[in-house]
Amino acid sequence: MMSRKTCVGAIGFFALASVGHAADLQPVLKAPAAVDQQATGYVEVYTGWARTTIDFYGEGSERFNGWALGGAGRGNYWLNSGMSVQVDAQAEGTSYDDKNGGHSSTQSYLVGGHWSWRNPQQYLFGLFGAVGDSGGLFGFSARHGLIGGEAQWYWQQFTLYAQVGYDTTINSAFGSDINAWFLRGTGRYFINPNFLIEGTVMYANGNIDFNCGGCSSVDFQTWTWGVKGEWRLATAPFSVFAKYQGSETKNDDFETKVTDHRVLFGLKLHLGDRSLQQTDRAGATLDIVSPLANPTSPLMFGPQN
Repeated sequence: MMSRKTCVGAIGFFALASVGHAADLQPVLKAPAAVDQQATGYVEVYTGWARTTIDFYGEGSERFNGWALGGAGRGNYWLNSGMSVQVDAQAEGTSYDDKNGGHSSTQSYLVGGHWSWRNPQQYLFGLFGAVGDSGGLFGFSARHGLIGGEAQWYWQQFTLYAQVGYDTTINSAFGSDINAWFLRGTGRYFINPNFLIEGTVMYANGNIDFNCGGCSSVDFQTWTWGVKGEWRLATAPFSVFAKYQGSETKNDDFETKVTDHRVLFGLKLHLGDRSLQQTDRAGATLDIVSPLANPTSPLMFGPQN
């Protein structure tokens, strides 16, 4: 069943790619020579299928099928010719059915911002920070905050995007403190200014510190990976996208591994920018991927839940 659904997602992704390539054949343009608008942004909504599996080493596994719904809004404002700020707000929830007919859900939201020094022709360097809540299957939630640095490099149709940061709980209903440092890399390729393909990989290494006398901390490692195709209409400020996202968190102390696969489809409304490539080089090109809000993180699907 999982293979069949994954194939359906793959077929949808390549169908989107074919439509975008056929409907918007125009020469690849370089990044804009100047900033056309001081303020730009977009809002997006998406939904899709999710499957999360908990493997208990040597003791079997439990599988949850779910449906995800999420959205985000991002806006960029140029303070001067070489400096900009961006604000982000994003949220996602997943409703699950287990094999026994039970229902459960996970939720997360994040509000943050970016401060950047940038040249739309060549590069971007900046800092980011965010705060939000993430909740697991049994109603518990925790507030967490993250900070970090980021950079982008532009070369013709290519964009390379790197982030490094630290994510930690601020308060928690679990009776423990959870934190992780993370490293994320994203590559974008513009087949034309209104059609892009994107790939992302992120690694996080974290600790769960239990707030009790004599308790020791335990480690976990999270990998996240994904691929996305996005196409924007040439005559309207809308784009559509298809995305596959996978993640895996291992916790050897608890002898568990949590794996998540999801296929998502979404719609964006663009405000100000004229093409996806212009958004990438001079608009709201940044985002935040939180390891503690990841579908497989200890906050969302951990054994202490």
